[in-house]
Amino acid sequence: MEKKRNKFKVPNAYTLIVMFIIVSALATFIVPAGVYDTYLDEATGKQLVNSSSYHSVERTPVGVVGFLLSIPQGMMGAASMIFLVFLIGGFFQIINDTGAIDASINILVNKLQDKSFLVIPIVMAIMSLLGALGIIVNAVIAFIPIGLALAKKLKLDPIAGMSIMYLGAFTGTTTTPMGYYNTMLAQTISGLEPLSGFAFRSVVWFIVFVVTVVYVLRYSKKVKDDVNNSVLDDYQHGDHSDQRIEAPKFNWRHAVVLVALVVGFSIYSYGSFKLGWGIDYLSATMLAVALISGLVTKTHPDKMSISFIEGCKSMVFGALVIGFAKSITIVLTDGQIIHSIIHYMSIPLQQLPSTLSAVCMFYVNLIFNFFVPSGSGQAMIVMPLQAPLADVVGVSRQVAVSAYLYGDGFSNTIIPTSGVLMGALGVAKIPWEKWLKFQLPLFGLWTLIGTVSIAVGVLIGWS
Repeated sequence: MEKKRNKFKVPNAYTLIVMFIIVSALATFIVPAGVYDTYLDEATGKQLVNSSSYHSVERTPVGVVGFLLSIPQGMMGAASMIFLVFLIGGFFQIINDTGAIDASINILVNKLQDKSFLVIPIVMAIMSLLGALGIIVNAVIAFIPIGLALAKKLKLDPIAGMSIMYLGAFTGTTTTPMGYYNTMLAQTISGLEPLSGFAFRSVVWFIVFVVTVVYVLRYSKKVKDDVNNSVLDDYQHGDHSDQRIEAPKFNWRHAVVLVALVVGFSIYSYGSFKLGWGIDYLSATMLAVALISGLVTKTHPDKMSISFIEGCKSMVFGALVIGFAKSITIVLTDGQIIHSIIHYMSIPLQQLPSTLSAVCMFYVNLIFNFFVPSGSGQAMIVMPLQAPLADVVGVSRQVAVSAYLYGDGFSNTIIPTSGVLMGALGVAKIPWEKWLKFQLPLFGLWTLIGTVSIAVGVLIGWS
């Protein structure tokens, strides 16, 4: 009897991240340690890198003890994001259990009938604008449950629900002409006028958005036509089948809950954009909305407590993986090789033609984002180096900013070191390897768009 060959299976997120941590630790024994000197930039009030100050330092390799310590240190370092995921999950479960979201989506889908898929581009456009404004970079996690509820009513899988919200937001975040924490910060560091280059970047934003909407709509149609087209092997429509659509009847209490949810997000959006509110304010806002929802719908406090715990429990996988991912950055920082990586990546660029150098800057940022997935963090490390490098290789600093922007943003839709991505996948209960299978083709299209736009920027003398 012939034995069946074991089919290769991509390891889950935890296994992969631990493998990356081990590889990072080994790299600290191989890659020369080095650092750039930093200085306080008065314009941004942040510590920036002196591009001409790279120097070797004594190696501080991360051994077995350092590797073991990196996990709890990663948990502590990512504590704010981990707690955000837990709290969002708990508070949103309270809101969801009132039936307000299901009831409202039922009305919308039933009204549109055969045109129900029109909801997808509309919602994605709203999310893209919020992402471009920098309002929901981390806060996008709070919108994932709404996307899942919408996908369920449209008879789609969780991948589609995740895409509507997450990719919708990131079409704006990754190409934004006006994001304070990435585009304008990079422009300030580079000595450019904030919001300059608005028209060119808006065109790229529009192209990326349209391509993404078409991609999500095509996938959604395939899944609705045949559930076997879902990248989730064991996914079944199950109880989404043709129940037209059995859910709580919409009433005035549901309306109040929805108003509270919209007002809550609006207040947080204003606070985030104008007052610099962090993610702790998002948790506080969601708590307020959850309490109002429970009171309005006369939900017993004990039931609200049970809903909260259930919501938190559903977030365990996604929340803890964020801490594991943070461990990679901790290992690379302790081993003092993050600056070395960007230094050695930048050396070959000086030998290339200007157009190719600009495109390679983009690719370098794509790779480097794996190690520093924070937009503002990467800007403070990369832009003080990339701006003067752009002058040397004959590339405008405006192009260099876009090379950073697209490199930072695009890969945040696939890399397991992105806390926001892993948190969102945890909320949606989507394995990272399944998401990767879905997202890689779109990531390739985004990369192609980024490559062409940067090359065009150089060729037309964009500055």
